Amino acid sequence: MAAELECYVILENDLPETMDAFWAPVDAALRDVGVGLLRIEKERGDHQYELITTITTPETLAQWLEAMKSIITAQANMMDVRLTFDAKAFEGQPSSGLHLHLHLADGEGINAYHKTSEWTSDVLRWSLGGLLADLPRALPVFCPGAYSMYRFDDADHVPKIAGWGVNNRYCALRIPMENDPYHKRIEHRVPGADADPRAAITLMLEAVVTGLREKIEPPPQEYGKPTVGFLQSLTLAASSQLADKRSDGV
Repeated sequence: MAAELECYVILENDLPETMDAFWAPVDAALRDVGVGLLRIEKERGDHQYELITTITTPETLAQWLEAMKSIITAQANMMDVRLTFDAKAFEGQPSSGLHLHLHLADGEGINAYHKTSEWTSDVLRWSLGGLLADLPRALPVFCPGAYSMYRFDDADHVPKIAGWGVNNRYCALRIPMENDPYHKRIEHRVPGADADPRAAITLMLEAVVTGLREKIEPPPQEYGKPTVGFLQSLTLAASSQLADKRSDGV
C-alpha cells in the first residue's frame, strides 16, 4: 500500500524559505524514523500541503502515517503555527483527504490486478465489489469528524460517485492510469485526512478480503462527471444492491 495525506499548515507566507523552515525539519525527522517519504509538495489550497509515501506493507504504512501526523504536529507546536488535518477545514478552500493505494500480488509476487479497455481480472473486480459493498459501513471511520461530510461538497478532486472508474477522480475508487494492463492498483479516495489511518487501512483490507471470498461483483464502470452528490450516489447504490439481493431471493 501507499498513501497521500493532505493537511493545512498556516505559515506566514508561501515563500520557499518560509516553507522550507517548516517542512525541511519534518522531512528529516520522518526519514530519521524510517518513513518511506516520496515527497512533500504544495497543494491547491492556500497553505495546503500533501505528503506522499512509497509502497510498503499495510502495517508499515499505518505506522508511517501515524508518525507523519505526530511529527508534523510536533513541528507546528514548536513553531507556534496552526495545523489542521480536518477533512474540510476552511470554507472556499479545497478539502483534505487520505488517499489509500492498494497493490495486490499473487503467491508468486505477480500483480493480480489486471485491466484493459475490454476486460477486468476477477481479482480486481471482486476487490472493487467488496470495497463498494462495504462503503456504507466504513463511512463513519472514513469521515469521523463533525464536518467531514462537507468535504464531498467540493466541486472537484473529491468523490462524487459511489462507484469505480479508470483515472476518474470523481469515483470513490479510482484505477490510476497505467499503460501496462498487468500493473494496476486501487486508489480509495473516500477517507478524509481526519480519518484514523490504521482503522481506515484495516477496513479497506477487510472489504477486499470479503469481496474475494464472496466473489462480489462491482457495478459497471463509471465514466465522466457525476449527476448527483456523493451521499445521494451512495444511497442509490445501496438501494440497488438491496434490490439485487431481493431478486436473488436473499
